[in-house]
Amino acid sequence: MLHDLGEFRTPSQMKDYFESKKEAIVADENLTKLVRLKKGIARKFLAEFYPLYCFSQSCYCPDDAMMRVVIGNQGYDAIIRFANGDEKKLEFTEYIYGQEEYQDAIKLNERGYGVIRCGDIRDLDQKCDDYLSKVVSNAKNKSQKDYLGVTLIFIISTFEILDFWGRDSKSFIERLIGELRQLQFKANEVYLLVKNTDPVDFIDNNIYKVK
Repeated sequence: MLHDLGEFRTPSQMKDYFESKKEAIVADENLTKLVRLKKGIARKFLAEFYPLYCFSQSCYCPDDAMMRVVIGNQGYDAIIRFANGDEKKLEFTEYIYGQEEYQDAIKLNERGYGVIRCGDIRDLDQKCDDYLSKVVSNAKNKSQKDYLGVTLIFIISTFEILDFWGRDSKSFIERLIGELRQLQFKANEVYLLVKNTDPVDFIDNNIYKVK
């Protein structure tokens, strides 16, 4: 179903492609279960194509640009080709609770709900601080690598730790941007992309140029 994932597309074509694949996945229970596990090409669709799609809808990407995710290991995840011939290489990075998410996906596929974790006694403030600390730690690791010629895009999700509980994510995002700006990245540009419940049409409210 995702055999053509790596083709060049305009921003409008990126939107059409994502929406059509999303509809197909939602309509097919077996596809839904496969995508939940985030393996193989499904992982690339979620971890690279989706953020590229979000970036393509932002004010940082002109309507006449062409872009695609890169299949294979090239040191970057996607490329944008502009009308004047210039190119921008993008690297997406997101801290995730990988093992927990995978366990949840397995249980969700088996019984319709994820793992119940009764042993977590942290309050919401502690969970926010822990998440921010892990995101910054990931950023520090990235700052030690050579990304000259590449644009780094850090991705965070605020839904489970903030939005779901009706908490304002603005101060959390400001704290994180402050931390990121203290780091010296070997990259052309650095952005922060925030995933929440907003439609992609509002992406300009959820993408920040850090450097």
